[in-house]
Amino acid sequence: MTEMIDNTLPVPIKIVRTLDNCYPGSRAVLDSITETLNPRLRTELQPQLYGNDTLRQIEINTAMSFYDDFHCKTNYIIADESLRLRRDDYYETLLTMFAEDEIDREGLFLRPRYQIGPLSKRTGLVYVTIVFEKAFSFLPEKEQKRKMSEYFLTAVSRIAMRKKNLNYDFPRLITDFKRVLDWWISI
Repeated sequence: MTEMIDNTLPVPIKIVRTLDNCYPGSRAVLDSITETLNPRLRTELQPQLYGNDTLRQIEINTAMSFYDDFHCKTNYIIADESLRLRRDDYYETLLTMFAEDEIDREGLFLRPRYQIGPLSKRTGLVYVTIVFEKAFSFLPEKEQKRKMSEYFLTAVSRIAMRKKNLNYDFPRLITDFKRVLDWWISI
């Protein structure tokens, strides 16, 4: 039996494009997030079943590599998580991987794959940014959706581990989220 959906509660997981820019190969996938995935999350996730109002929403932001013209490009290089870099270390570490002229010419930026913020006690929001490298946009559409889904689930699972003391049914949320993501990959 399906529970009644309470439309006054925010959707527990929302996926947002940080910028509209991306390589052309990712345009259809990003459009699909806006036009297909987020509406499905609104109807399929059941916030009234997951727990208290402490955690109201996980907002996942997608930070895509892009190249608009010679002067407007951002190509992310994903940092090795085991390095545990601070923001101030990104450029110096990037210089150990690439020459300075290549960094400038290609618009290279070293970033971690996942940037997960704290839970705001005031708003009940957790902001996540997931960074996508240039090569991602050259994968077939279905593979992009599969990888994005994997990254989305990893981010939510990491939040669940950090917030395991909350009165929140993360296993149920993750199961419901995975079901919607599997549907999205299949269409």
